[in-house]
Amino acid sequence: MEGGGDAVPSSGERQQGEVAAIAPAVGVFLEEVGYFLEDMKKDLWWLLRAAWQPSGEVFYRGNETLEEVAPAKEAIIVTLRDRFTQHVETHENQVRTKIAIIPAVTAEEMEVLVALRRLKFHCKGKVEVFNCMKEANNAAIWNAYHLHVANQQPQWMVECDGPQQKQSFAQCSAVVPFFVVPGKNEIKLLHVFCPDRKKRHWAFLGGDIITGVDRNIYDSARREFQDEVGVFFGRSWQECFEVELPAEASEEVTDPRTLQFVSLEKDGVRYPCRPTFFVQVKEEFYDSSRAYEDPHGVIQLPTPSRDFVRWDQTGDADLAARVHLDGVTFAEHDEARWLNLDFETGRLWSDDNRAIRRENVEMFKAVPIKIWKFFSNLLGVPVPEFAAKLPSDFPSDGPLAVRVSGIDKTATNEDIVEFFESGGEIKTTLIKQFEVPKHTARVEFSDVKMLELALSLNGRTLLRRKVKVELWSEVAEAEDGMPGQRPLKEYDGPLPTEGPFKCFCRGLDRTVNRDEIGFFFGTELAQSPASSTR
Repeated sequence: MEGGGDAVPSSGERQQGEVAAIAPAVGVFLEEVGYFLEDMKKDLWWLLRAAWQPSGEVFYRGNETLEEVAPAKEAIIVTLRDRFTQHVETHENQVRTKIAIIPAVTAEEMEVLVALRRLKFHCKGKVEVFNCMKEANNAAIWNAYHLHVANQQPQWMVECDGPQQKQSFAQCSAVVPFFVVPGKNEIKLLHVFCPDRKKRHWAFLGGDIITGVDRNIYDSARREFQDEVGVFFGRSWQECFEVELPAEASEEVTDPRTLQFVSLEKDGVRYPCRPTFFVQVKEEFYDSSRAYEDPHGVIQLPTPSRDFVRWDQTGDADLAARVHLDGVTFAEHDEARWLNLDFETGRLWSDDNRAIRRENVEMFKAVPIKIWKFFSNLLGVPVPEFAAKLPSDFPSDGPLAVRVSGIDKTATNEDIVEFFESGGEIKTTLIKQFEVPKHTARVEFSDVKMLELALSLNGRTLLRRKVKVELWSEVAEAEDGMPGQRPLKEYDGPLPTEGPFKCFCRGLDRTVNRDEIGFFFGTELAQSPASSTR
């Protein structure tokens, strides 16, 4: 206990105790308060001392002068800091600037760390503490965090749309205000311009959830709209949209003017999925927003009525600090635009030359049937007949099969069936795994539609590995041909005229050695330098 209790063991005694009993590594999630730490020049150890102030204060602006904490707690904080620093020095490739990994945390130390959860800030973020593996990579760290939060707050697990309708953690949410132009069958989607020099594109309104203030993804969507658009016009959600989003996580979106679409991410480390809400705006809001358009159709967002700090003012430390000191609004955009969606083709386009976020373009390019049925009902027209996504020369008699490669070595046929059939839209008729090449299988389907859906799973994760799903091509019969191998393609690119003359061989079995590579290419090459990159 503070100011008393058992004496805190020395660093050497603590290390000996850790050898006797294995203690877990702990991650401290600082993403939601990252800007506070950056703008106010604070760190995790300042937060820990703030969490253990004698006054019991939990709300901080970042300009406070902290009192000394109880000696026992200070000793623990110093020990945690030293162990964290040592871990960073030996795990350079693992370092996450906003997720601190501290190995071998004891129960007494964990008690000190969990006090961080009580802290509150103007930025509304929350610090979370969770168990993870000391040697975890980036994906495993994020997975441990998502699993921890989902166990505490299961409302963040949402069901994805598409062939794999599995539950995933919603680390973010987006809202797409749309307007259907009467009599023209035109669909307008409101985007904001991201001015960050690494982005500089039109994007949906959205961002990360903030567990310190959002109760569910509906709250997150409402907050994102208010922060990115509503605040500029001085309007509430009710004044902009035809319909409200549900209030509780247990409620479902049922109004025909609103659609919840959850896309499963292929590279879903930080963002396993992306929940997007399409919500119809009122005609009055659509017309009034267009009144701020410049000659190029770009909406110059009006100045908020409340005090604010613009995105291009964050270089001024004093101005950036006002977000945390005074709770003023941070205006992360100053331009918006109604983009056009071609209902017949899925093309998302703008009248200017600025880029559109790639994920947004690809979502509509894939013409998800759920989105197209939603808009067809609003337009009062049937869903268009889209051309098949298979090659034009695909034989009518098949085979209706795919080659799956990069399969986890522990995967069984049942795991592969689950991978394709989990969403209930695909039915496999044959699974055949090969010994040569390893980690490869042929999977067959009953019709072309299921084949197309199966191909859309390319790059998704099967057990621990992302797999490649591609059309099956029969290998021309050859004396040494293997049924599971990809057909070889003749190289027709440029060749070097001067040395070094070399080629790269990837996907090699881990047992391959230098002599075997030389034998593969011919005895005359056996003396040439060779190394395996696998």
